Amino acid sequence: MHTLAYIGPGGGVTVGALLVILIGGLVLFALGFIVWLRIKRFLRGQGKAKWGVKLATQLVALLALLSGFGWMSQHRAKKDRDFGAMNGVVELLSGFPDRFKKSVEEVQTLPQTFVKTPAGFERENRLDQDVLTLTAFSNPDEGRTIAVRNLRDDRVLHAWVLPDTLGEWKPHWRVHHPLLLEEKSVVGFFTNRSPLFRLDSASKVVWRQDSLTFHHAINRAANGDLWACTMRWEKGGRYIGYRGRYKLGDRTVNYLDNSIARLDAQTGHILEVISMTEMLKNNGLEHLILRSGDPQDPLHLNDVEPALTASYHFEKDDLFLSFRNLQSVIQYRPSTGEVIRVIGGPLASQHDVDILNDSTLVIFNNNVQENNGVHINQREKYPVSKEQVELKQYHSEVTLYDLASGAFVPMLPELMADVGMMTASEGLQEALPGGRWFVEEQNSGELWVVGPSGVLYHDVHASHHEGHHHLPNWTRVLPSFP
Repeated sequence: MHTLAYIGPGGGVTVGALLVILIGGLVLFALGFIVWLRIKRFLRGQGKAKWGVKLATQLVALLALLSGFGWMSQHRAKKDRDFGAMNGVVELLSGFPDRFKKSVEEVQTLPQTFVKTPAGFERENRLDQDVLTLTAFSNPDEGRTIAVRNLRDDRVLHAWVLPDTLGEWKPHWRVHHPLLLEEKSVVGFFTNRSPLFRLDSASKVVWRQDSLTFHHAINRAANGDLWACTMRWEKGGRYIGYRGRYKLGDRTVNYLDNSIARLDAQTGHILEVISMTEMLKNNGLEHLILRSGDPQDPLHLNDVEPALTASYHFEKDDLFLSFRNLQSVIQYRPSTGEVIRVIGGPLASQHDVDILNDSTLVIFNNNVQENNGVHINQREKYPVSKEQVELKQYHSEVTLYDLASGAFVPMLPELMADVGMMTASEGLQEALPGGRWFVEEQNSGELWVVGPSGVLYHDVHASHHEGHHHLPNWTRVLPSFP
């Protein structure tokens, strides 16, 4: 999946869709106008005999033209004939009805920061303690709101509305992984965009940082600095480029690099930026790039978790970095530039990584292939064997990793299987007191609190659009507020 297209299950209305609809409308109008002129002329009796012969000739010519076009379209679909300069014309015209239908559907749908709530969705709330969450969502004024929301009673304790001074944003842009700071100020960003910004308690901009594009996650270091997942803009423009490359034989492969950035939380100033490609290269781990099934985006960094204290297994300020397409979590020491360990094992497209205690990590393991189980080779078709070997049914998991033994232990596996937990992208967990877990099943927008006694909370964040709820954007659990 292309990094800039990675906004969860959403897309949003594009200029291209509107243009396709406009062109389609003009074509239909022109055809209707021509037919209307012909019928009008016939009904007035103007040269009916000659007109009949002319019409028959035109119909024959049209049928011949359509027959030729159909023949060319069929061969272009099979890719077994080359018509030179006409290839593009044939493919464009033959695919136009599908593009027109898709464009109409795109314009008619809501911005995809909203998710359709399934009919008969069953809510459950057995919470007997507050669960305070920091979340971002689209508001009724087509703006963005960040709010502290208590899941126990659905009460909003405080809200920040993004001011217009941050600039214009498109309907599908998502404010991601907001972070609460001192004096009820908050940091957030539009994922895969900029700026990163800090708002005070009254929603006034304290600072903004536009020099990088930010994505996925932002977390705070022990000294109060911010660590963020980023990508570099190209010089002279606000766009990203292929900043990494390698060779396969004589062929050069260009790919998207990722970076982590450390910023001053008080000023927003960038203190350092570290390339993930350079990190791998400097530690003799370049070969990990080849593990990915996505040559364009082989890294796909999606979390940076700083160690706030020291233990036998990590030093203070070590970082645990999650790479979705490497199927790995890497422990990295910025002070020396050293990779301490690469954690692989039964991880598949994992996301959120947290430090649970001095010897244990907790990882949201999506348990899904990069192409979500869709066969890449669509040309070859094979029958289903009568002697299949069946593996287990996979679902997303909250997985513990023991830094001492290297063991992976899924939490509440039977419960996760019973509720059908599955999000192909994103997703996160937060540990709660009493062995409970908050889980964001991101793609469906479902929020859970589960524990030894079963499901304590299962709901969605209701929106102002009837029958739809908000797409979550990496909900953060707060220990208290303010």
